[in-house]
Formats: sequence, structure tokens, C-alpha cells
Amino acid sequence: MLRQIHIYFNRERLFSYTLALAFDDNEINNIVYTFMESIQLSNIDIITSRRISEYLIFYKKLNNLIFLIVTDLIDPKEYIEKILENIVKKFHFFFPDIKLLNNLSNKQEFINYFISLQADLHSKISIIGPSNAGKSKLYDILTNKKQEKKVMNFAKISTFEIYDLSFDVWDFQLKDNFSLLWSKIISGSDLIIFLFSASNYNLNVLDYYLTLKKKESPLSKFIIIANKIDLVDENDKKRIITELNINNIFFLSLNDLNVKEKILKIISNDLKLKSSLPNEYNELLLEAENSIQQNNHVKALTKYKELLEIANKYQYFDQFEILKKKINDINQEISQKSDIRKKLERKMKFAPPKQITFTKEIKIKSLPKINNQVKNTPKSDLSQIRDDDLQTIHMKTQLGDIQETKDINNIFKKEYENFDDIPNKGLYLQKMIQNQGSSLSLELCNRFIAEMKNSLKRELTIDDLKTAVRLFLKRE
Repeated sequence: MLRQIHIYFNRERLFSYTLALAFDDNEINNIVYTFMESIQLSNIDIITSRRISEYLIFYKKLNNLIFLIVTDLIDPKEYIEKILENIVKKFHFFFPDIKLLNNLSNKQEFINYFISLQADLHSKISIIGPSNAGKSKLYDILTNKKQEKKVMNFAKISTFEIYDLSFDVWDFQLKDNFSLLWSKIISGSDLIIFLFSASNYNLNVLDYYLTLKKKESPLSKFIIIANKIDLVDENDKKRIITELNINNIFFLSLNDLNVKEKILKIISNDLKLKSSLPNEYNELLLEAENSIQQNNHVKALTKYKELLEIANKYQYFDQFEILKKKINDINQEISQKSDIRKKLERKMKFAPPKQITFTKEIKIKSLPKINNQVKNTPKSDLSQIRDDDLQTIHMKTQLGDIQETKDINNIFKKEYENFDDIPNKGLYLQKMIQNQGSSLSLELCNRFIAEMKNSLKRELTIDDLKTAVRLFLKRE
């Protein structure tokens, strides 16, 4: 199965697209900049392949361009090499000048072509299992049964589509649990779905299929589904897990109304198929844009970094350049403001001090008249300003500085009543600080809470967290 395509020009990534999850941004850059330099990339017009982790990488260097595609280990080398050659030709057709990559229409046509190549590869899903397990019913659930083909008299094939991907689903037709033709069904499969009845099974038969998979297609993804769970109870499920000594068994009933959604989710997770960005992404994007309009660049920077992490997790490389440019622009804006503030601070060092004013009236007592004595210069009776008053003034000043910050009570809706209800105290404190337009690492947040608890010598409260945020913002 084709998973990703990456095209580099002079060490800069020109184009990336993901059909199914493989390598994130950091991983693919490490491959290009470190691993690929250690092998012979100077050979022009030669396709080379390497296994990295659980994937295969095929790449070709042409002048200053590097074309790289990521596939599954099961994919035949000769097929992938032909696909890569076609990709190189099509790229030069759409983009004779790399500046034309900004042409969104050509870019989308190139993506569509890449998707069509995946369909041409005829990635394979095979359904195996003993008779009366429900294999044909699962085949009907997955496929549209259009353009159905027969392989002699032992199998039928139809198309299964999910997201932008297309698969050929193979269903065995013979009522023979130990047929020698099972190897034809299993070999070369991207995914093998092993289906059996939870209410009626034979351990020797099940073991035969498990052994067959290991022998004929060890590199294939593997899903085990126990069907007809409406006929068994929880004790039966535990017994099946114990007898097969396998934990990752999915218990389903193919007669359930929502069974198709469940199966699609299982297949998607096992093949690591690309999914849509979460709703959280759009919400964060709106918050980031609003923060820029409010000139809160520090908060906007935090939000855009979160967006970049989400895009990386879901491997939406087309969002990377947009987000990185936003982050770079905000960093420049913050840097410029910082430079201006430093210049003003340097000028203020040479400015005359402001007039000193007293918040408390100072009364002057008249000295008694004494004959034949030298009159002393009258002095202020500062004894009326007690140390306690000075301490009170100092405390009010501190509290005033803290209260100038945003009201911490308005950061979150009332999510938790008690401190102990918070599942992750450090993460909660980190989010409180981030919503104030600042940031602190999760490790330091956890240490902050631990030191507070040690210092106060009592159990902490939610109000203690709010106080911690105020003090952090003031000191920052």
C-alpha cells in the first residue's frame, strides 16, 4: 500500500502527501538528511530501496531533486519501482519549473494522480476462517460488489474503498477448511482478516489458520474477529482469549446495525489510515487568529505551536508550511517589540527620577523656645510612620501588581470542584498558564506543584493553583 510521497529540492521539501500514516515531519527529515547521506545517492537515475522500521522507502535522485515514496513491507519491489518512475515523469509534466508548485490546480491534479496509482497497485485484503464463520457476509458488508471478478472457482474479488484508498477484497468460496488453495488467498495480502464463530469453533482448525498466516504472509497486517457474540456471554469471551492465548481479538456480531462502522474503525486503526483533523484543530486555529487581532502575540504563538503538533500527529504536511510561516512571522513581531522595549528601557536609565510623593501626611512639630540655646534645624517626626504601615503599603503594592493580571477565575469554566478531582494537576496548571498567553513546560509545572505542597505543609486546593499562576505571571 502506498503511504506517503515526499519530494525534496536542494535539501528543501517541495511537496509531501500522506495517504496512510508512516513518518512524521521530524522522522522523514532525519531520513533525508542523515540516513540517505550515508548511502550512495550520487547514482543518478537509479531507484534504491531501504527498510526503515516497519516500512519500505523507495527513492530516486535526479539532479537536485529527490523523489521518495513510503510503502508497506509486503509491496512488491518491481511494482513500486514502476510507480516511482511514473511519479517522476508526471511531476516533470505538471511542474517543468518548480515555481509552478504554487499552482493549486496542478498540485491537486498531481495528488489525484498519486491516489490513482495506489488503486492501480491493487492492495489486497483477504478474509480467512473456517466454514460458517460469516466470511461471505463480511465480504458483502465491506465491498460494493461492483466489477466483481472470480478467480477460477475458489475465490471472488470486489473493491473496498475507505478515505482515498482502494483495496481488493478476496473471499474464499470452497467449503474446505484445509484446502491447499488457502495459501493463494493469503499470500501478498496487505491485510488479513481472520474470522471465526465465537459460539462454535475448533481449536485445531483455528490454529491451522494462525500457522498458515505466519508461514505464507508474515509481513501482512492481521486482524482477528470473533463473530456471533450475541450467542455467547462474558465467560465465553474470556475462555476464547485464554485458549487462543491472544489478547487483541475483536468480538462482534455481523448482524448488528452499526457493525460496518465498527469494522471500518478496526481496519483504519490497524492499517494506520489517515483520518480527518479533529474539531479541536479548527477551534485552536480560530483562537490563534483572534489572539493576533488582539495583539496578544505570545498567546497566538502558543496556539500555532499546538496546531503544528496536531498537524504533525495526523501527518497533514500541507499545513506545515502555512503554520511554520505563521510562527516565524509572530516570532519576528515579538522580537521587534522586544527590541523596542529594550531601547526604551535603556533611555529610561538616564531619565531624571520622578518626584517622590508620600501617601501619608507627615506632621512637623514646633520646637520649644529655649533661651540662650542654639536653635536646631527642625526635623520631620517620622516616628508616626511605623514599620507596620510600611509593611502594609508594601503588601498593597504587591497585591496591586498581581491583580493587574487577567482574572484567573475566568480562565476555565468550573470543571472541577476539588483539587483531588483533577486527573493531571501539572497539565491543568500548564493549560492555565497557556491561556494567559504564557508557557511553562509540563515538568516545571509538576515541580512547581510539588514545591508548593512541600512549602505549605498541607493538601493543595484549586485556589492554590490560581495563586501559583498569578505569581508566575508576575515574576515572568
